[in-house]
Amino acid sequence: MTARVVTGAAIAAACAAVAAPLEARAPPASTTGLCPSPSPRGIVRTVSLPGRPGSLLLTKRTLWAAIAGPGPARPGMLARVDARTGRVQRLFHLPTNPYRIAYAFGSLWVTGEASPSARRYAGAVLRLDPRTGRILHVIHGPILLGSAIAATREGVWVGGGDVYARGHPEKAGVRFVFRIDPKRNAVVQRVQLRSTTVIDLLGEGRFLWATGWGAVVKVSPFGREVFRQRFYGSGWSLARAPNAVWVAQPFSGTRNPRTQRPVRKLLEATIRPPRLTVNELEAPPGLLSSAVGVVWMSAPGGLVRIVGAHHPVTLEPVPVGVVPNHIAAFAGGVWGAVPRERRLIKICWR
Repeated sequence: MTARVVTGAAIAAACAAVAAPLEARAPPASTTGLCPSPSPRGIVRTVSLPGRPGSLLLTKRTLWAAIAGPGPARPGMLARVDARTGRVQRLFHLPTNPYRIAYAFGSLWVTGEASPSARRYAGAVLRLDPRTGRILHVIHGPILLGSAIAATREGVWVGGGDVYARGHPEKAGVRFVFRIDPKRNAVVQRVQLRSTTVIDLLGEGRFLWATGWGAVVKVSPFGREVFRQRFYGSGWSLARAPNAVWVAQPFSGTRNPRTQRPVRKLLEATIRPPRLTVNELEAPPGLLSSAVGVVWMSAPGGLVRIVGAHHPVTLEPVPVGVVPNHIAAFAGGVWGAVPRERRLIKICWR
């Protein structure tokens, strides 16, 4: 792996001068004690599931796993797993094929794909009771809502769907994020992102991180970009580390398909001073997750970890004999989803 440093055109407003505490895609939660001490380096738990696992979300000592339906738009499930023991505690049946999950304000929030016969759930966010799986509310926006979702202290944010009036791609839903007020169970705010589309979202205190085609940005509760790092291509996944945000970039170009080319890049956008480090990879990047300053990345070439405080950056291979897709990091390790084998794996790596 090689790296080159490029001075970034990042901006930071005064209101971002005091860094907010780091959070995952859910409100702050302690995930200590998830690995035995001392623990071996490798897979310490394997969890079998009744379907193909996808998005993962770790909240305190509970791991939530989206389970795909038997076909496109077919109803799937959510699995509630004890993150310490790996025991499957509950399986919640859903009316949609789940995409992504957030946990906030005492509820689960789920995006997904609905079949034509279930129009009520098309382009909507489901609010669930995490104890019973009961659907508390079905929330629609002014347009179809997309798959990316994250929670902040101000509410639950979701990206717009990739729909627009013919001839007006600049008004595509993927250029907007929508804030759901948990008290009203309704969309109360729409923010157009000028620098990027929405492929991935991450909550941090009162602020929202977003990445997609063109940039990674940090958005204030009022919808203003307080940090921006542009790049030429798509940000597929993002994760935070001290004084930096990491972005997986599998394509260069713009939203125009004729400009798009596969690339193998992992971007590190330093916040102070603003700087972009482009790490050239040997294989396409996968999805990212971070905890206590360590960034994990899934990729076709294998799972790797990056200690964000160390420079120059070193990608440490984590050879465990299997390559997870979606991942959820915690202090000392990571949970991974292995869709083909219909199982979850828990990796401890200290």
